[in-house]
Amino acid sequence: MLQLLIRITICISFYVVGAYATTDILRLLKGHPVSVGNKDCFCESCGCKLTLRQQIPIFSYLFRRGRCGHCGNVISSGNFILEVLFTVVFTFAAVITGFRPVVWIFCIIFYESVKLLCVVLFGKRGRELIQSLLFSLLGNAVNFSLVGILFFFHTLVY
Repeated sequence: MLQLLIRITICISFYVVGAYATTDILRLLKGHPVSVGNKDCFCESCGCKLTLRQQIPIFSYLFRRGRCGHCGNVISSGNFILEVLFTVVFTFAAVITGFRPVVWIFCIIFYESVKLLCVVLFGKRGRELIQSLLFSLLGNAVNFSLVGILFFFHTLVY
């Protein structure tokens, strides 16, 4: 029973990391004036700060039909696609490998590769890019360390 609970927690953490990854990548791509280290999310159109409920990955996008809760403008489907991509890839990899710790390493490599590819191909280049990438890497280290702890507990229980 504990093993199942840890596996569910890992999948939920991948859901959250997928949302963070989306915000992180989109801010890096757009050269967003808000630091990638900032936890707050804003509407791209009106600039209003999104409430925690409005930031629930995937479900909030579907519930609001892809529109901002403040101004009603359409939110890019790229946000939704990235959230789904990361959540599905991470969770699928964990399930097919039986939640082995190697998946944790795969997820880090996959995420950082996608981020780097997006930034190189589509990102704005500026002086702040290196600083933003470092903040991004620091945030990812914290997020993936927490997921790593879950994999450690899973290994102990298994």
